[in-house]
Amino acid sequence: MSNTEIKASIDQMTDEERFFAVAYLQHLAEQKDPAYQALLAQRMQRMDAGRKLTLEQAQRIHQSLEAEGI
Repeated sequence: MSNTEIKASIDQMTDEERFFAVAYLQHLAEQKDPAYQALLAQRMQRMDAGRKLTLEQAQRIHQSLEAEGI
């Protein structure tokens, strides 16, 4: 598929389809980025060490941020 064909295909997409395409392209880029993969590994190690939130804690934080308009 040529760049012109890709652009034409994107032009015909709905906003939702474009959002998905952008997210997928970002995902592909992150898969190949050693720095991003290292960051994920660090985050997983912190979670494995017990540094994580329960669903209830995350919901409280979310509600607090929403109340502040963030």
